[in-house]
Amino acid sequence: MGRSLWFGDCCEAEGAPREAAMTAPAALVIGGNGGMGLSVTKALLKVGYRVGATLSGLEAIGAFAEAFPDCAAREAADLARPEELKAEVEHLIGQLGSLNAVVICAAVAPFAPAETTPFDMFRRTMEINCLSNLAVYQACLPALRRTRGRIILTGSWSGVVATPVMASYVASKFALEGLADVMRQEAGDWGVDVVLMQPGALDTQMMRRSQASLAQVIAALPEDEAALYGRLYRQMKHRADEGLAARKFTAPDILAAMVLHALRVETPEARYPVGEDAEFMCELARSKTDREIDTLILDMYRTAPIDDKGDGPGTAYLAARKE
Repeated sequence: MGRSLWFGDCCEAEGAPREAAMTAPAALVIGGNGGMGLSVTKALLKVGYRVGATLSGLEAIGAFAEAFPDCAAREAADLARPEELKAEVEHLIGQLGSLNAVVICAAVAPFAPAETTPFDMFRRTMEINCLSNLAVYQACLPALRRTRGRIILTGSWSGVVATPVMASYVASKFALEGLADVMRQEAGDWGVDVVLMQPGALDTQMMRRSQASLAQVIAALPEDEAALYGRLYRQMKHRADEGLAARKFTAPDILAAMVLHALRVETPEARYPVGEDAEFMCELARSKTDREIDTLILDMYRTAPIDDKGDGPGTAYLAARKE
């Protein structure tokens, strides 16, 4: 951990314009009306940032403006359309006038095994979870060069440890891991830091809706897919329900606090696991072979004592945690 550093300090660094230090630092939040985005926006405003945000749709603008009247700028954006997103982000930067920090919070997490994942689903997941990050980076880097600012990407422990029946999500998060490394290497010479958050399960409405939708996904499985993957789906749902019931999900405010730390510390880490599950899985990725990880993940699911309703207590996850 380095000393605390405000972006006003960064602006006085060699090669950065001093006039940027005369105003409050400016931050852009991508996906400001999601569970993560709301917590991050609140945290940034609380410590004095001027904040601009992209929102998931026009209908979100009114509620967001009411919740955050001090937000400097806001704009609806479709993350599945990266070319349009890039232009919208450039417009927001123009409204802010300068830029010191970018935090990308938005993602989607559809359920489907690799064998049956529709190509349209896969493309959309990659566009929102990975390609949108590239669009934002391209739009923001010129402004971040001027202030020697920072960009925070939101990955997942699913970017280092794969799990079944989430093929497109896992692939997108693995892709983001590599993209973050390239961005960090390329932007570093200009004093721009690229940091990747690796959260686990966050206690947000999106996560709860996602879990609720899993029951609908299972009920709607075609007969042949249900025969092949139905049990695995139910095992996954059981483990997720177990985590929610035991309150193992991480509060989004904890992620927001980690984002603030990464923005203010002198030299941030390249990656920050957020939550006990993320810390465990990231350590697993470092310490186990691929085959050992496969065995642990599949055993975690296969030992779930499900019945036709998919209920019943389980201990495999806790056993894996203790290894």
